[in-house]
Amino acid sequence: MNVKFFSLLLIIFLGLSLGFTSCSSDDNDDDDKIENNDEESDTVGALKEALLIGAATASTELGKDGGYLNDSLARIALPEEINSFFETIGKLKQSKAGDSLLNIVGISADDLENTMTTLINKASEDAAAKAVNVFKTIIVDMNISDEESILFGENNAATKYLYNNSFYDLQSAFKPTITESLSNVSFDGLNVNQAWETVTTQYGYLMDCESLGGNDAMLELKLVDPDSYNKIINMKSLEIDLADYVTEKALNGLLYKIANKELDIRTNAASRTSDLLKNIFGKLDK
Repeated sequence: MNVKFFSLLLIIFLGLSLGFTSCSSDDNDDDDKIENNDEESDTVGALKEALLIGAATASTELGKDGGYLNDSLARIALPEEINSFFETIGKLKQSKAGDSLLNIVGISADDLENTMTTLINKASEDAAAKAVNVFKTIIVDMNISDEESILFGENNAATKYLYNNSFYDLQSAFKPTITESLSNVSFDGLNVNQAWETVTTQYGYLMDCESLGGNDAMLELKLVDPDSYNKIINMKSLEIDLADYVTEKALNGLLYKIANKELDIRTNAASRTSDLLKNIFGKLDK
């Protein structure tokens, strides 16, 4: 993922969420506090503690039922190629030629788009509830060398530093949890992997429709719906690792929540729940 793009996303997220105060019953847990390493400054300790609190908050908020699915900024959309596939199917159903083509190649995608979207979000919720330990390990071991510029930087500076320096480590550590959730979470009688197999199989049917007996229907479609015809003939083979995709998107949601909590700690003195946070982040009030 492009770092500049992620930073822009965080800025947008923070701008949209300025009117909201993130909170969590876990904020006062001892697990959110770290023993300050003798070689680390108090500022580094405070930044790490803020990130740990953010991770606990993110895990709680996104790990509940509907945590991703019902949050417009955290909700995980289907991959672009799959969105385009479902849009094309919707368009094909509106014409006799298109509907005929779908019947010939054996595509029946009724509610499959909603099922797939629900499943990847529910799997992410299941994994998010277990994410706090992944973040804790990474954050505690993270080296921070420019702590003063982070402290007095942007309202999401610590979260951006975590992303810029540790995102790939987070991906590697979190992917096994996502992979397990993709197998275990079910909706409408399917788990994510089963639904994904159905989606990719039907995607292949549409891509290869002419070789599956759809020549005449495609010729008719070219006349009545050239846009859908062009989309079909330009379809490419899928090269999507679903676990990689969901891991990245789920982490983006967690980091968005961590950024919100960092903003809260920076701007709301009542959210500084330890002496270290009060002493260090209190400098921002002066």
